[in-house]
Amino acid sequence: MAINNPLHGNIEPLGWESHFFQLNSARLTPDASAGEITPQKLEQYALVQAKVEADQTHTLDALSALGFRLAEGETDFCVTVTPQDMALPAGRLALPQDIADVAIIASQTFRFSRFRAPWYQPDDSARFYAMWAEKAVLGTFDHLCLWADDAQGNRLGFVTLRRLSEDEVRIGLLAVRPEFQGQGAGKKLMAAAKNWCAGQGVSRLYVATQTGNIAALNLYLASGGKVMRSAYWLYR
Repeated sequence: MAINNPLHGNIEPLGWESHFFQLNSARLTPDASAGEITPQKLEQYALVQAKVEADQTHTLDALSALGFRLAEGETDFCVTVTPQDMALPAGRLALPQDIADVAIIASQTFRFSRFRAPWYQPDDSARFYAMWAEKAVLGTFDHLCLWADDAQGNRLGFVTLRRLSEDEVRIGLLAVRPEFQGQGAGKKLMAAAKNWCAGQGVSRLYVATQTGNIAALNLYLASGGKVMRSAYWLYR
């Protein structure tokens, strides 16, 4: 089949994901200076991912012509951190003995994500985010994990942080324990993240979420976040 709008880009095998999900996977990155992407190149993999800015309609059309389907939308925020945020309630650093609890909360919170059927197995998303949370506690992926507690000392949930530069940090995961959802726990987790960043002299805190996650979108906007970009994940 001839493609009216040929797509150029690079295809990079995803070794860790291929092993973890037992699914031969790759990432396609559009690049006008690279070679043309053909169905034959894509058929070498069981799954090929592509993340495209929402305004790149020509690229989205080209991916559709190659058989890619929408997996989910993603919205990225930047929250400005000021020295005054050091007055916000601080979080507690999660320790290795907390891994089991963190992993359970992550597996319950992130059961539905872009790692979903029909491309992945039903429990793959929960397994992936439980592993992410564990690595954050150990500092081997995100660099740390913070708990937020209520007045009675109950663990409301956790937030993981990754240092990008001297002045920038990104939230990896923000998860509220199911029984405390809808009670302001998300705001406390954002306060803990901003407090930590302020103490480190960081002024920009980034966080991304699914475009369909209205509660998270509202949380980040209420925390002072500004939308930086929106994108789509597509799979073939």
